[in-house]
Amino acid sequence: MALERSLWQRVRTGWAVLRKLGHKIVLSRIENLVDEGTPDVEGCIAGVHIWLELKSCDRPVRPSTPIRFRTNKKTYISQTLWHRERAAAGCRHNFVLIQVGDASQAKLYLIPGYYYDKLKVPEIDLELMSVLSYSNASMADILLRAAQGW
Repeated sequence: MALERSLWQRVRTGWAVLRKLGHKIVLSRIENLVDEGTPDVEGCIAGVHIWLELKSCDRPVRPSTPIRFRTNKKTYISQTLWHRERAAAGCRHNFVLIQVGDASQAKLYLIPGYYYDKLKVPEIDLELMSVLSYSNASMADILLRAAQGW
């Protein structure tokens, strides 16, 4: 079972790699019980403020089956609104980082936040929405790409 906790560990590993390479980076995991829509990770990379909503799910058996996240309806709506409002205000550094599958079979997708309410699609469509142009990106590469915005 793909877990968000394991995705956060991958983010932390990428963060450590970037710091060792001399990048200025700080990330915080947010556990916010007051505002359900706030993304899971907030941070700053080389002076750029970023937000990441972490999503992890199992890979469907059939490629045409939409991916499914373990999110209740209330949380889903509040997260959709959060991303929609940020996009409308001009924010271009809020993303959904999606891990589909487990371990060595997992693929990562960095999706602009304005697509949040369109994520229940087959995995092939995630590739089209992702700002990453290659599927074997390291987590360090993904974090640096998030700092570039949409």
